[in-house]
Amino acid sequence: MGARTADREGVVKYRVVHQPGAPLDWADLQLLESWRQRLQQQGWLGQYPDGVSYGNVSQRHPQGGLVITATQVAHWVALTCADYVHVTDYDPATHTLTVIGSTCASSEAPTHWAIYQLDPRIQVVFHIHCPTLWTQLLQQPEMPRTPPEIPYGTQAMAQAIRELYPHDPFERNCFVMAGHQDGIFSFGRTAAEAGQVLFAHAKLKL
Repeated sequence: MGARTADREGVVKYRVVHQPGAPLDWADLQLLESWRQRLQQQGWLGQYPDGVSYGNVSQRHPQGGLVITATQVAHWVALTCADYVHVTDYDPATHTLTVIGSTCASSEAPTHWAIYQLDPRIQVVFHIHCPTLWTQLLQQPEMPRTPPEIPYGTQAMAQAIRELYPHDPFERNCFVMAGHQDGIFSFGRTAAEAGQVLFAHAKLKL
């Protein structure tokens, strides 16, 4: 089915192909879910007053692709397997995601996909919203950032990610989305590595 193209936060902009496949294994998702809840407790994942959710988490799937939170679930206290989506492919030419099952992935799924393509060592990606931290990081000249004219969840954003990291991405595993209000991404070889950089920038203890 096609996607809406509105610029409203949380709106899915990609096209999606649904395919049948094996259900996700909850044992593989428990650590990711525990980190998702920790990020939510900081207010970094949640829901705006207009009802739109913000923030998402993902990890590589052992059989390829990635597993990411579904669209509009960031404010839920606890998720189950049904609230995560296995994305098996992304075609940047047509901005099309292929997913297992009938649930739609987070609107930021193409951006997550682009980050995993940077380096096979990247295993976990977090996307949070935090107004104070976003403003703080934008004031740091050395902090990687996507161009302010590029909106979230688009083909252009996926390309911007590739251009942002021409060398070793682990030199700075956190970047700001200058054109996506309050949006920050981090990634790591483990969930702890992806989370630690956010807590360090926010000057919070894990």
